[in-house]
Amino acid sequence: MKIKATVFALLASTAAAQAQQACEIYTVQPGDSLSAIAREAYGSISFQSVWDANRSVIGANPNTISVGMQLRLPCADGSLPGASASVVQPATPVTSVSSDGPVTIRLVTGSDYPPFTDEGMEGGGIYTQLVRAAMDTMEPQYETQIIFVNDWGSHLETLLPAMAFDGAFPWLRPNCEDPASLTENSQFRCDNFLHTDPFYEIVTGIVTRRDDPLATSDDAADFAGKVMCSPDGYSDVAPTSMGLGRDVMEYVSPVNPDDCFTALVAGEVDGISLVTTQSEDIAQRLGLADQIAINPNMTVSNVLNVFVSKNNPNGPEIVEALNTGLANIRESGVWFQTVRTGFSAYYTNQ
Repeated sequence: MKIKATVFALLASTAAAQAQQACEIYTVQPGDSLSAIAREAYGSISFQSVWDANRSVIGANPNTISVGMQLRLPCADGSLPGASASVVQPATPVTSVSSDGPVTIRLVTGSDYPPFTDEGMEGGGIYTQLVRAAMDTMEPQYETQIIFVNDWGSHLETLLPAMAFDGAFPWLRPNCEDPASLTENSQFRCDNFLHTDPFYEIVTGIVTRRDDPLATSDDAADFAGKVMCSPDGYSDVAPTSMGLGRDVMEYVSPVNPDDCFTALVAGEVDGISLVTTQSEDIAQRLGLADQIAINPNMTVSNVLNVFVSKNNPNGPEIVEALNTGLANIRESGVWFQTVRTGFSAYYTNQ
């Protein structure tokens, strides 16, 4: 039976028996959580990079690490310890491959979704850079064209079904395995499209004071009557899905996300609902990283995928090529480096 490390979190010190350092392979100890490992190795409150570097080991839930897991802690340059930089080619090529040249995969995206996709950002945004980097590893068998069409509604409704493009990104993949939870729009996305593996997952967490019992709570009832800070204009869908909606907590919404952090350390609010990467950046910039924590039991993620129409006869092979390229850049460390650099530049300029 696997023993979940998080089970011991309330009984043992967060300091692990084995010191962890960046650019090493670390064995999970009793009492560990990804956020505690990240803090020890990087001085960071965000576990996103550790999770992404070890997705094949940890799986889709970052809260379920197990004692004895071997985790690769990313190096400063974005590489991974023990990683092979070799490129893995797909086992089954697209059936239309011929001696005339490589297969061209045409993908469509749009602007106004920073920092993920936007024509005005370097490389078209973080997600665009990830897709390009993944497909670059598949050359010369494939060439990729990425076109910006800013009518987002046309991507899935018109352009992919008409075969004007082979794929569209970045789109949220619903939980197709749970039909009862699907809306009409979600059902449409499940019925009509193939989905790649997630190129990025938006992880929203609850930030608390580091010495607050709420930092390790796994029960929404513990937050009842507390005050949550959610910046003005930010969605409260994520905390609501964790059981931390407005029926449980009082919400305040300052215009500047920085104000949530100063209010938190001043004791004026009890938690902050924010994407974990943004939380890390703000905390570091304000010099508050040692005073706050991201509750490892209160996170929710939404996956961003490339969609391919099921009408496309080469759809399964295109998905395979994209997934293989994604695996390549995760293995080589390019994924981590691209995300880290992109988010740092984006939030620095806000």
